[in-house]
Amino acid sequence: MVDRIAALMGQETASTGMTRAAQMLGHPDALSQMGGKDDKFSFSTLLSEAIDGVHKSQTASKAMQQAYQSGDPTVGIEETMVAMNKASLSVQMLAQARNKVVAAYNDVMNMPV
Repeated sequence: MVDRIAALMGQETASTGMTRAAQMLGHPDALSQMGGKDDKFSFSTLLSEAIDGVHKSQTASKAMQQAYQSGDPTVGIEETMVAMNKASLSVQMLAQARNKVVAAYNDVMNMPV
C-alpha cells in the first residue's frame, strides 16, 4: 500500500517528507532502527518535511488553478486536475499520520503505570 501511495505521489515528490512518513507508518520499526544520533532522520525533521511537502503541493496546485483560470495556454486541465488530486492526497496522508500519532499518544497515556 505504501508503494502505491508513493507511486501516486509522482516522481518529483518521491523524496519528500510525505513519502518518508508513509514509509515510516507502514514500517513503524524503522524509527527504532535509525537511532537518535542523526538529525536527518529525527521525528521532528520528518514531520516538518512532511508539512513542507504538503504546503508545496498545495501552493503548486493553487498556482496551476489560477494559471488555467486566467487562460494560460501552457496549462491544461489534465495537469491542473492531477496537481489538485496530489495536493488532496497529501493532505489526507498528513491527516492520517496525525491520527496515528494521536492514537499512539493516547495508547501510551492510557497504559497503567
